[in-house]
This record gives sequence, C-alpha cells and structure tokens, in this order.
Amino acid sequence: MTDMSTTAAQFLRYGIAGGSALGVHLLVLWGLHYGFGVDKVLASALGFLCAIPVNYWLQHRFVFRSQSDHRVAAARYVATTLAGLVLNTVLFAVATLVLAIPYLLAQVAVTVLVFIANFLVNRAFTFAARPTPDGNGAGA
Repeated sequence: MTDMSTTAAQFLRYGIAGGSALGVHLLVLWGLHYGFGVDKVLASALGFLCAIPVNYWLQHRFVFRSQSDHRVAAARYVATTLAGLVLNTVLFAVATLVLAIPYLLAQVAVTVLVFIANFLVNRAFTFAARPTPDGNGAGA
C-alpha cells in the first residue's frame, strides 16, 4: 500500500473510531441525563471522559495499529487530547466572538479543523512507530 493510500485508510478508520467514541459520549450523556436526572453539563463531561479510553484503544489498535508501549502512547494521547481541547476553545472563541459566526456553524467548522489536526498529530507523534535499537521501528 502506498503512503497516500495508507494515510487515507487510517483517516477513514480515524473517522470510524471517532464516531464510535462520539456514540459512547452521547449514550452516556443521554443515559445519565434522561435516565438518572444528572445535570446535562455534568452528564456531557462524564460522557466525554467515558469516550476517552474507547477512542484511545480504537486509535491504538484499529486506526494506527500501533506497537507503542501504552505508558508512552497513553500519555501522548492525553496531551494531544488536551491540546485539541485548547485548539477547539480558541478557534471557537475567535469564530464566535471576533468573526461573529453563528455558534453551531462555528462549532462544525472548528470540529473539522480540530479533527484533521488531531489526526495528523496522533499519526506523527502519539502512535507513530519509533526506531528501536534493532532498527525494526516497533518501539515507543
């Protein structure tokens, strides 16, 4: 498989993994809010937290088929996720407060940009194969 087709396949799998994590997020949000009366903001935050390990596992095994040690990859994943949160917040603030773009349209546009940025960072940094002393590239 060429590098371009490998990247395209990974990007498709990344979308599937992200959609799966979103499903977990929304299911927890809905279940906690409507099923147990938990405040919707708290329920959304808990749903997001529940989606993190699902998304990590899918990205590690399914998307990037990484051989990286979990101690290293998980720490990088958390850092990348937090950086994505910061990027999302800054871009959303600029779009809505400076450019006066309606908030839902702004969030859709920002989500697309953050999705692409996170994919590139996760591919190049979080789950990338690192050279090992024997040169096989399977290390963290």
